[in-house]
Amino acid sequence: MKLYQFMTDPNLCGSEFTGTSWAVHREVIARLWDGDSDQIPPEYYAVALQLLGTDQLPPAGTPPSELYLAFGRRSGKTRFEAVAAVCAWAQDYRQSGLALGEWATVSCTCVDKRQARGWYEYCKALIEASPLLSAEVSNVTAETIESRHYTRLEVFTSNFRSARGYSMPLAIVDEASFLRDEFSAQPDIELRRALLPALATLHGRLLIASSLHRRSGLMWDMHRQHYGKVA
Repeated sequence: MKLYQFMTDPNLCGSEFTGTSWAVHREVIARLWDGDSDQIPPEYYAVALQLLGTDQLPPAGTPPSELYLAFGRRSGKTRFEAVAAVCAWAQDYRQSGLALGEWATVSCTCVDKRQARGWYEYCKALIEASPLLSAEVSNVTAETIESRHYTRLEVFTSNFRSARGYSMPLAIVDEASFLRDEFSAQPDIELRRALLPALATLHGRLLIASSLHRRSGLMWDMHRQHYGKVA
């Protein structure tokens, strides 16, 4: 299921994301994530072009394998990450390359335990609010939510080594510009490198979002390389 459809399905998200305050997240960012640039309403074209820094939208039918979102504070970043994660968690990947008994893990790496708890609680609340989603839950711990179809939602704190050994359909990095690791000067860059092999089996995707505070690191590098360019 595509993210836009998931966000607007009353049986999955109720009316949580249908209001005007979520219009850009829903009509622009979710449509671009889904590869449906041709479905962006005309009244949001200018907003989409401004966000991309281009004079044309990317071609339809080509969802990005990596999406980098520079969000300001109080802009709904964590809740948008959560609905994207729950949408991925609701899918069944058992016919997509998993070994017998292997789990598909939708992950989010957060800066610290406080932010990890907040992100996890958003995900948990979305699942619990939907009878369809909650019926799929098989086990819940302080850091994971497991489904009956062998998909696990799991939250990590910032350590790029923790990504190894997983098969992931979606990996999220929250506040990438603020990650810290005493063993690495570039933990955000190292984390991306560690996540890419974990995403390979299921042709998974990477969603990285952060408010910004420095002219270095992964978000800055990706902005310089890709902002204003249509692939």
